[in-house]
Amino acid sequence: MEPKQQHRLAAVIDLLFYTAMGCALYLLVRYLCVWTLPFLLGAGIAVLMRPLGLRLARRLGLREGAAAILSILLFYLGAAGIAGIFLTILLAQAYELILQLPQLYAQRLAPLLQRLGDWFYGVASRFTPGAAPPSDTFYQSVADAIRQTAVDASSHLVGWCAGLAAKLPMLLLAILFTVMISLFTASSYRQVVQFLQGLVPAGLRERAAGMQRFFRETVWQMARAYTILLAVTFSLLAAGLWLLGFSYVLPIAVCITLLDILPLIGSGTILVPWALILFATGDGVGGSGLLCLFGIITVVRNVLEPRVVGKQIGLHPIATITAMYAGLQIAGVWGLLLGPVGVLFARFLLEEHSEQA
Repeated sequence: MEPKQQHRLAAVIDLLFYTAMGCALYLLVRYLCVWTLPFLLGAGIAVLMRPLGLRLARRLGLREGAAAILSILLFYLGAAGIAGIFLTILLAQAYELILQLPQLYAQRLAPLLQRLGDWFYGVASRFTPGAAPPSDTFYQSVADAIRQTAVDASSHLVGWCAGLAAKLPMLLLAILFTVMISLFTASSYRQVVQFLQGLVPAGLRERAAGMQRFFRETVWQMARAYTILLAVTFSLLAAGLWLLGFSYVLPIAVCITLLDILPLIGSGTILVPWALILFATGDGVGGSGLLCLFGIITVVRNVLEPRVVGKQIGLHPIATITAMYAGLQIAGVWGLLLGPVGVLFARFLLEEHSEQA
């Protein structure tokens, strides 16, 4: 067989292999990810904490397995303490915010609607002198619509909390399994790795090594980079809102940070309209502070993102949005999160094929 034909045959075999791996990944994301989530989380935590375990083994003179177990225990103690403090403050402030919503509507939103209605009436009266001023019925209908929206949101929230309470035993069991798997994996890390490597056929180990390199060099770096960016965004939001004197800092900062994950949306979708509302209600200081905070967050992200993420990892926003939407349609929330990873993997395959060619 000629070299050119051999190269084409190898390309077809690679395409079939990676197509099969893509189908397996789809099945994993669609059906098996939830079932195997304790194993994935436990193994992932063991891998992340392995460098700390090796360092403890060298510094303290412990056996590798004992040092790995100590590092896992330190991770869970630290994570539980930080999560406990954070969630306690977050839930307390969120509860207070929900209780204050009627008062916020009466003091902030209702006067703003009154001013907007009067302003629109003033503009309309210039072009149509016979235009009638907005009646109390109009404001009442707007208030009823907002109130109904709040009631619907509250019912959905209550239903979500009830569903979460029903799943709490399974959640606790999943956490217990995750802890056990991470401890067992960390204590016998080399044996687990050798066992998993033995499951891969010898002819596929080279391709599997390429996929491992992709996940280690691309996916892990991307996840780490965006985690750092989100942490910086949340810290700036929480500190800025606190310095500006706003209440309920943590729930607001969490909501804005979650929106900041989505491309082309960012924190400005909340901060800029919020600032405009404050300007309309006469709070120029608060509105100016929010705009300054938005500017600081934008500058910091634009400075950090090229350095932290790296140009070789990032995707164009259009490609990211398309991948997220396609993933959402295919596999729900997991697909929304893993869609950009699939695009990165496809780009990795094209680059490898080009290098081989």
